[in-house]
Amino acid sequence: MAGNRFYTILVVPEKTSRVRKLIIPNWIVKGGALGLALVILLTGVMIFDYWYVMSQISENRQLKLENRRLRQQVQIFQNKMATVESTMERVKTFATRLKVIMHVENQVPQLQSKLPEANVPITQETVQIAPPETKDPEKIELHKEYTALEKRIEDLNQEAFKTEELLQDEYEILYDKKSFLSALPTRQPAPGYFTSGFGVRNSPYGDRIKMHEGLDIANRMGTIIRAPADGEVTFAASKAGYGLTVILNHGYGIETWYGHLRKFIVNKGDQVKRGMKIALLGNSGRSTGPHVHYEVRVHGYPVDPRSYIFEDSSP
Repeated sequence: MAGNRFYTILVVPEKTSRVRKLIIPNWIVKGGALGLALVILLTGVMIFDYWYVMSQISENRQLKLENRRLRQQVQIFQNKMATVESTMERVKTFATRLKVIMHVENQVPQLQSKLPEANVPITQETVQIAPPETKDPEKIELHKEYTALEKRIEDLNQEAFKTEELLQDEYEILYDKKSFLSALPTRQPAPGYFTSGFGVRNSPYGDRIKMHEGLDIANRMGTIIRAPADGEVTFAASKAGYGLTVILNHGYGIETWYGHLRKFIVNKGDQVKRGMKIALLGNSGRSTGPHVHYEVRVHGYPVDPRSYIFEDSSP
């Protein structure tokens, strides 16, 4: 049975009885249906494409916002890291200066190994980077910078811990040295003129050569003599040739002697501090004029007192 060649459409008006008849060929109906299907398909494709583009725009906008926040966080971290690293450099410099001033490196060589190493450049090999779940190059780069900053923070924490250990060791050494430094007779015991130094000289009582084992400081009678360092009075009496004499034991094998005194202000067994009054300058014993004969002895051997004097005793 052959298919229909035409389609008839009857149009019946509402108010009239005249019926209109439209005869449409088959190919026009089929072509119209196909065209309508294509229009619907194209419309659907356009709607989907529009939705996809809008969703991409929204996703890109969100991604840019996230990248901007991440960039700001990275910048904040970088500024903080620069400040902390600068502070750590100053701390390490201070610790090194302490070592040099106090000669700590000669007593505790292992402290050198505790000094933090210089900052090592962060490379792809030193940082384990977890790849972010995105193909955005900017976000990947930001993620790498952020991960590198985390590694720098971890390294800085280790560096701070090592520096803290170093300073703690130096503090303990300096604390031990404090008593030693307090025992060094660095103060000039009395103001005045150096009339005779340490060494070989002609005896004032003849032409023979004699070793002068101290330093003579001349001044008027009654000039106050002060302790040049912390110590204990081990002798306060008259001594042959020295006249009235005071001897201080400062520990560490260091003693100081004061001869030709006029009067004692301390007694044997007294503990004295640097700068305390111990006696008055005089002219007792075998002396040619008012002065104090000042000696420094290390393990019983006289040494030049001027090699220890760093502080003037003048008011």
